[in-house]
Amino acid sequence: MAMDSPAFSPRYTLGDIAAVKIVADLLASTASDPATHGLAVAVVGCYGELVAFGAHHNCPPLPRLLAQRKAYTALMLRRSTRQVSEEVQCGAMTLGVLNDAMLLPMPGGMPIRRQGTVVGAIGISGLPVATDIAVAESWALRFG
Repeated sequence: MAMDSPAFSPRYTLGDIAAVKIVADLLASTASDPATHGLAVAVVGCYGELVAFGAHHNCPPLPRLLAQRKAYTALMLRRSTRQVSEEVQCGAMTLGVLNDAMLLPMPGGMPIRRQGTVVGAIGISGLPVATDIAVAESWALRFG
């Protein structure tokens, strides 16, 4: 196969170093705010693999897992988990038919886009739903 083949063409990706830095920045920027104690953040790459993860020291186990599943869901379905949640609630989508136990229709996950291409996703958990959504939306834009 020739090196100029489309199979070798560069594609936009989510750099591991940038993802880890943004997770660290997010945790540092929220550490002194009591309203964000208990926050967990997960970033997955373009194949659904966990690229970066962090949580405040007092974050319980469940939000740590949910953040990862929210990011995974946003990546796999290429849309916010708030939208997925709305689609499931109104009956427009049934996740069971997708046969993927990792999918979670819970708000707080956002795809990360570069040049219009989904290259990963971020998941936030441990805060009130509206705050999970706002933080995920805001920080997903920082990757773009």
